[in-house]
Amino acid sequence: MTSTCARFGVRPKQVDPAALECLMAHDWARNNVRELRNAVERMIIAVDGEVISLDDVPADIRDAAAPRGAASGIPATGFHALKAEAERQIIVTALERNEWHITRTAQALGLADHASLLKIMRRHNISRGRVDPDT
Repeated sequence: MTSTCARFGVRPKQVDPAALECLMAHDWARNNVRELRNAVERMIIAVDGEVISLDDVPADIRDAAAPRGAASGIPATGFHALKAEAERQIIVTALERNEWHITRTAQALGLADHASLLKIMRRHNISRGRVDPDT
């Protein structure tokens, strides 16, 4: 998010946990990184303060976000569960953006090497043919 803020010439912003949970609960269609990026850019531009709150999340996303845990199996509460899901989403999105090229994805994410990315992928049970956390 910091790089997006810099690109638009605004101060870095934080995301309120409720807003983050709403964004994570939304059913982002596979390969629909543009929709997420557009939503984040709109919030960064529209919010004058330093924190993006739940009220700042576009109404269509707030309204369409399914209850957390119903679709993903991850409970709505629990910092570690939410953090793990966010990390997983970041990795899958980056892999898709880089056409599943491990070294390129690791570089794009700023990881030390491809082995670091492979370790994270194993922890989240992510492979090219399988990105479902429940398998």
